[in-house]
Amino acid sequence: MTVGTPDHDGRAEIVFAPARPDIRPGHDGDVIFEVRQLADGGRGMPVFTDVKRLVAALGPDQPWVALPLANIRVIMGGAGVDRVVIDPEAEPAAWRWQDSDLEALERRL
Repeated sequence: MTVGTPDHDGRAEIVFAPARPDIRPGHDGDVIFEVRQLADGGRGMPVFTDVKRLVAALGPDQPWVALPLANIRVIMGGAGVDRVVIDPEAEPAAWRWQDSDLEALERRL
């Protein structure tokens, strides 16, 4: 199956994107997608074809959402992010969520 095309049942390809709950007042149920700096200096939305790849790149504490790749492209295009990067490798120095970050986020929810 090719990422971004419907599977054999005609359903959209599901990808896993780094995202966290939006904790701002009035945004219950919303998420904030984590756009990352790319090696070439641009901004991109990393998405992964499975959770194992997301964890390998961003760590086991990374919050994420699963949704169709087409939806990610529409959302990111509306946000001015020009690239969706499939299964990228993160830079070793890239920031990663830790248990303490998740605990702090949970307290704010």
